Amino acid sequence: MKSNCLKYILIGAAALAGCTKSDDYKKFQTKGELIYPGIVDSVKVFAGKNRVMVRGLITSDPNITRCRIFWNNRQDSIEIPISRTGGVDTVKAIINDLKEGAVSLELRTYDGSNNRSIPIFVVGNNYGTQYEQGVNNRSVISSAVSASGFTLNWLAAAVTSPFTNVSYQTNAGTTISKKVLSAELTSVLPDYKYGTAVLIRSAYLPEATAFDTFYAAKPDTVRKFNALAGVFVSGGLRTNYTGAAANNVVAGTTVLSGDKTAVELNARQIEVDYANLGGSGWKYVFNYENSVLTVGPNATLAGGIKAGSFKILQLQFDNSAGKITVKTEYTNTAGDARVVEETLQLK
Repeated sequence: MKSNCLKYILIGAAALAGCTKSDDYKKFQTKGELIYPGIVDSVKVFAGKNRVMVRGLITSDPNITRCRIFWNNRQDSIEIPISRTGGVDTVKAIINDLKEGAVSLELRTYDGSNNRSIPIFVVGNNYGTQYEQGVNNRSVISSAVSASGFTLNWLAAAVTSPFTNVSYQTNAGTTISKKVLSAELTSVLPDYKYGTAVLIRSAYLPEATAFDTFYAAKPDTVRKFNALAGVFVSGGLRTNYTGAAANNVVAGTTVLSGDKTAVELNARQIEVDYANLGGSGWKYVFNYENSVLTVGPNATLAGGIKAGSFKILQLQFDNSAGKITVKTEYTNTAGDARVVEETLQLK
């Protein structure tokens, strides 16, 4: 008997099941059938300074009216209106005031009935003060001043540094800014005012697609001073002749010694006391350009001797040791020769 009862119960259940409609589940959805708008496609995040730029495409669903982007665990968000054109539309937004570092974003689209899409999650980076304090300005290997200007020879730029800004002062007192591209290994700053500061500040893109340019926290300073500038230790002999030196009639000698401070005339020239006659205003004028040293009398010395009598008998410069060896001859206004043999050693 129990077996027959169970049989009838199973048959009754089957009959009820056969009468259930395929969409009867909708009766249990208080809001009706769920609708999901199309998603934002091909989403990319571009790095900025304490901000990021988000860009994506709307490729389907003509009913989408807006997109919302969430971050900070959905505590913050922005909304972007969307006007569909019937083709592929671009969604673009900049999210500002971010804490430096990685940022996680959630994107959802909405239609006019407030139906929302499934979420799209992306991660991007933003950079700021911490990053800028960790990058360096491009280094100058060597520099030189010539008639054409101030030449800078650069170390290779960092891969992430597209250019370096260089700012300098001209002889007229104006400030010129120059952009040196990373591929440039030598730069010339025309009309550079000798001794003034050249400011160097390198730009960086922490990511190839970054939409903000970053800079090293502080500029570096380069100055060019004369290679001969400084204090020299003098040593040598001044010989006074009666008549021409060729007659070898020596009237007296003076041993040369002591310190002499060079006076910089410009980027290439210095004045140094001549023999022991600096008190009379007599000076050597040394000129050092393109690794070549020349010497001549200053105006006071040239005006106090027989015109055209100044001769250079020997001149050598050991740049690495900072040592000048010079031997000169002149004839005084009385017709007597004077020969000065002197070494000048930079301290």
